[in-house]
Amino acid sequence: MNTDAQKHFPITAGDLNIYHARLIADQQVTYILEFKDRLDLERMQAGLDTIQAALPLLSCVVKKRGSKFQWVKLADYKPSFSVSDSPGNPQDEMLQFISAPCDPESQPPLKVLIIRTGDGDRLCFKIDHVLSDAGGLKFLLYLFAEAYSQEKITQPINPNRGFWQILRAFSLPTLVNAARKADVPRPGPALIAGLFDARPIFIERACLDPQQFEKVYKFGKGSGATINDMLVAAVYRTAFERLQADQDLGYPVMIPIDMRRYLPEEKRGVLGNLSSAVYPRLSRKPEEDFQETLQRVKSTMDAFKKDTPGLGATILMTVGAMRGGRMLRDRYQLAASRGSRFINLTNFGVIEEALCNFGDLQPVQAYGVGPNQYAPGILIAVSTYRKRLYLVVQGNDTQKFQPFVREFLDSILSSLGVLI
Repeated sequence: MNTDAQKHFPITAGDLNIYHARLIADQQVTYILEFKDRLDLERMQAGLDTIQAALPLLSCVVKKRGSKFQWVKLADYKPSFSVSDSPGNPQDEMLQFISAPCDPESQPPLKVLIIRTGDGDRLCFKIDHVLSDAGGLKFLLYLFAEAYSQEKITQPINPNRGFWQILRAFSLPTLVNAARKADVPRPGPALIAGLFDARPIFIERACLDPQQFEKVYKFGKGSGATINDMLVAAVYRTAFERLQADQDLGYPVMIPIDMRRYLPEEKRGVLGNLSSAVYPRLSRKPEEDFQETLQRVKSTMDAFKKDTPGLGATILMTVGAMRGGRMLRDRYQLAASRGSRFINLTNFGVIEEALCNFGDLQPVQAYGVGPNQYAPGILIAVSTYRKRLYLVVQGNDTQKFQPFVREFLDSILSSLGVLI
């Protein structure tokens, strides 16, 4: 197991993938927790000290030596947090924090901000995606809540951050077959044309309240579909409305897969990048209603679920990470030259109430914010807390792209509106 005495830590294929993917997205992930009361600042600091002691990677930066990368621990680094006591506009303060650039080669990955408004606090908990995906950050948030509440950590931490712990669970024929069928298509055509400004950054948010969520859930259950199937169908119907007649053939949507699903329960506590993806592709069918789109989505996603979803792309990522990830770098350079155009629907999953207790405080609202996938790409971060489902997009260009994103999210809810 890694200890504080160690100064260097290996970088994984997942880390290298995100390191090079910075060409098409600002790679940071954030959770926002809102409280009706004040957090204790001394306990905040003690909690940060506790998780840093358990996870020395939180004190590391990325260093490159020749073609090799590794995490290097900063000497005498102490984690800290910022407090905004009298924000002029809490939303603006939150946006500035979330969108502030992070350089993994000079800045430790975890950033924490408390925004104080009235009698309540808003906790902003952000990590550089080069160190961890959303699943890893949520696990870290749970560790932090426990450290804040109990001054210790009892949850099991898996120090193995690499994909090999997953790959070796499969037979060689399974791995060969998954690699042979691996499909990482080019993104579909941009749904909005034109050049876009890199700044300013915006965040658009939409949500289903608990009553709406319950109705959508029951409709999906009656059709044998998951909430994710329902959302994918709504995304497709929204995209179809914006496609031209010559853009109908097999439009791909990127659906990230948390590969922790293949680990034993006690090994899933990993601060790292263990995400892969599948890419359903549907073409538009005139006069198709929501139920028909949903059944096509369900059929496609069921086929993925029966066939080790994400395994093929994980193998490609692992191979691409050889020699410092040159293949990954070249792929993202090509993608950047053509513009980021993927629709990425990434479900951060349920934020568990029982694991988010901060002493006697529990968030009244909690949701995730994903990376800013540069326009015209759209990354929709989905998260659920207390049966309230949030759809959040971070993007760039407030003049042209933000109105489009707002309309896009409204259209998704409108598609689901036929059910609620």
